[in-house]
Amino acid sequence: MAENKCHTLNFIIVIHHRINAAKQKNGSKAKVVVGASGTWQYNYDPAKIEEYGLYAIVEGDLGGIGPELDGVGGRFFDAVINNELETANPFKKSEFKVEVKEFDKNGRKYHGRFVHYSREPKVDEIPDIINPSMHGMVEVMRGCGRGCKFCDVTLRPLRYYPVEKVQNEIRVNMKYGGLKNAWIHSDDIFVYGLNPRTTKNMQPNREAIEELFKGIMETGVEHTNPTHGTLAGAIADERLIPNLSRIIKSGPTNHIGVQCGFETGSIRLIGKYADRKLAPFRPSEWHWVVKEGVKTLNENYWVPAFTLIMGLDNNETADDSWETIQLIHQLEKEQPDSKFTVTPLTFVPIGLLEKSDFFDIGNTMDPAKLGVMYKTWQHNFKYAIHKFMHKVGQNDPIKKFFFASLARHWVVYL
Repeated sequence: MAENKCHTLNFIIVIHHRINAAKQKNGSKAKVVVGASGTWQYNYDPAKIEEYGLYAIVEGDLGGIGPELDGVGGRFFDAVINNELETANPFKKSEFKVEVKEFDKNGRKYHGRFVHYSREPKVDEIPDIINPSMHGMVEVMRGCGRGCKFCDVTLRPLRYYPVEKVQNEIRVNMKYGGLKNAWIHSDDIFVYGLNPRTTKNMQPNREAIEELFKGIMETGVEHTNPTHGTLAGAIADERLIPNLSRIIKSGPTNHIGVQCGFETGSIRLIGKYADRKLAPFRPSEWHWVVKEGVKTLNENYWVPAFTLIMGLDNNETADDSWETIQLIHQLEKEQPDSKFTVTPLTFVPIGLLEKSDFFDIGNTMDPAKLGVMYKTWQHNFKYAIHKFMHKVGQNDPIKKFFFASLARHWVVYL
C-alpha cells in the first residue's frame, strides 16, 4: 500500500510538471483545477499550490460534478471560464463557495483559492465503476455518523449502496481485472444500513450487514474483507462478528484484516473528541472496549490494524500519552496471543478541528510521545512480525513474502 501511494504521488508530480511545461511552451493560460479527498494536504504544504500553478482546489464530494457535464459539471466549468471564482464573496449565493486562504510557511506567504461544493450526490447519481479498481476495492457507503471531531467523513451524510450496485462493481473487477477478492470500502462497516438519527446508541443493523456480505460472496469471490470498522460496532451485537465470519469463511488460513481507530488510550481525550465512536458504550469504558474488541475479532480470525493520533488537537498531555502506552502494554500481557498492529499518525486539522494547528512533531515531541512511538515499534516488531505477520498468506508463497516484507519495512519507517 505504501509503495502504491508513493507511485501515485510521483505520478501526480510528473503530471503537474508536464502540464506546466506544456503551458509554458504553448503560452497557454489554461486554469489548472484539482480536487478529491486529499486536498487537505495543500493546507499542510501550500508551496505546492505555487509549484503546480494551481488555479483552484475543489473540496467536497465530487461524485456529483464529474459525470454531469450537462448539469453541475457544466455549471462549474462555466464559472471557471467566466472568472466567477476569482474572488471570495460571502454575500453572493452560489453552489460554489470560494475561500482565498493565506499561509505563512517558513517566512513566506502563499495563497490558495479553495472552492467548496456542498451538495452531496445521491446514491443513484454516483456512477458504477467501468474498469477494475485498485486491489479490488469497492465502495459500499459514504459517510459515517459517529461524529468524531477530528474526522471530515462525519461531516458527510450517510448513504448506503444497494447490494446489487456493489455486486455489479465486483463483477467488473472479476471480469476485466481477473480479481478473486473484494476489498470492501467504508469508513465504518458496522454502521452500514442504520440511521444514526433514529437508531438508539448506534446499534448495528446486523441483518443489513449480513445481507451485504452474503451478496458479496454470491459473486464468486474467494476472499473479502472490509477496509474500516469500529471496535464498539464490532462488539455491540455479540452475534455480528461470528455470523459475518461464517459468511465470509474466515479461519486459520483466511484471516480478515480490518483497520480500526485506536486513536488514543486516553479516556479524557476519547471522551472529548470521539465519544460517539464508543456508542453504545461510554467513554469511561474505552479500555474495556479495546480489549474486548481485540478478543472478539481475534477469536473469529480477524486482525485489527490500529491507527492512533499523536498530538490530538495539540491537547495531548504526557499523562494521555502514558495512558496509551499502558493500554497497549495491558493488551500484550492480558492477551499474549492477541493479533493486532498499531501505527502512530500525527494530528491533521480536518473535520470540526480544521481551524486547529497541525501537530508539529519536530518541535513538540516530548518523552511521553517518544514513548508512544517506541511502544508501537516494539509491539509491531515483537508481536506482529514474530508472532503472526509471517503466517498471513501461508498457503501462498507470494502473498507470504509480500506481507512479511511489508511488515518489516513498516517497522523500519516507524
